[in-house]
Amino acid sequence: MKKLLNAIRDGFSRKENLVLVTIVAGSGSTPRGPGAKMLVGSGGRITGTIGGAIPEYLAIETGKTLIAEKRSALREYILHPNEVADLGAKCGGEVRVFFQYLDAEDRELVPVLDAGLRCFSSREPSWLITRTDGGGSALAVVEGDRIVAQSGALPPDLGPFLKPAGVWREEGDKTWFAEPLVREGFVYVFGGGHVAQELVPLLDHLGFRCIVFDDREEFTRRELFPKAEGIIRGDFQDIAAHVSIGPQDYVVVVTRGHVSDYDAEAFALKTPARYIGVIGSRTKLAFVSDRLRALGFTGKDLNAERVHAPIGLDIKSETPAEIAVSIAGELILVRARFSEGV
Repeated sequence: MKKLLNAIRDGFSRKENLVLVTIVAGSGSTPRGPGAKMLVGSGGRITGTIGGAIPEYLAIETGKTLIAEKRSALREYILHPNEVADLGAKCGGEVRVFFQYLDAEDRELVPVLDAGLRCFSSREPSWLITRTDGGGSALAVVEGDRIVAQSGALPPDLGPFLKPAGVWREEGDKTWFAEPLVREGFVYVFGGGHVAQELVPLLDHLGFRCIVFDDREEFTRRELFPKAEGIIRGDFQDIAAHVSIGPQDYVVVVTRGHVSDYDAEAFALKTPARYIGVIGSRTKLAFVSDRLRALGFTGKDLNAERVHAPIGLDIKSETPAEIAVSIAGELILVRARFSEGV
């Protein structure tokens, strides 16, 4: 989303009118779900995707037409079984797509875009809300429970829209789509070694915000983690002096050894963290688990729903880059289940 907002600002700086294409609803087998976005200019697609194939081609052509006509529109596309088969699915589906015309001369839009970009440096969750019936232009950024910028009128009650996943909703004769702009929660990565150096930029690309913690100066240098939201150097036995973890946060333990793993996991177990993942061999994990039980933690504390040890999806990963992919995959799964209320 940050890349897309920057692309809109860049287009406006060139006085280029644009269309923001968003899937707001779907059913059946579709390549992308609600919230998938693509930015279209008069020359075609600029960035993003709504899934490729015929619907994306049609959406690009529609976007170019709407730029010429200077208007927004709501469209539906049906994926026939043969088209979906090309994308690896088994049956057809339908997607509802909103095309929002963005006029480079609209002075109300720039403050909304800038507010959205500022949200990426905030610790609060935020949402982008768009009117999608084509009857008028409305775009707003909500941070926490406050409207921080808006262009056009909004629904009187925002509560039903501020959810972990995208929401498309009718309000009288108007329809609105709200989606998380910056999701709640951080990934706290304990250990700044090779796995962390592969993991943090990957998670940043996937929309996770990372904070790295290590006790070594050489592994807490900013140049190692340019995409991290924060870098903390401290004692693993005194993490609580530096970090406060809430129920929306994730903990990834990839330290250099048994003792620091134990300290980091013991700290994490005392927090309401949504996810705790611990790297290591079975021998190392057994050592840490035995020490944690001796400290008073029970099997209920160490249950596999919350504590993932060994960390990551089982994809037979070996290298730091492969391990990072397996961890990222598991975090995507946990985030998706949370968004779905599972």
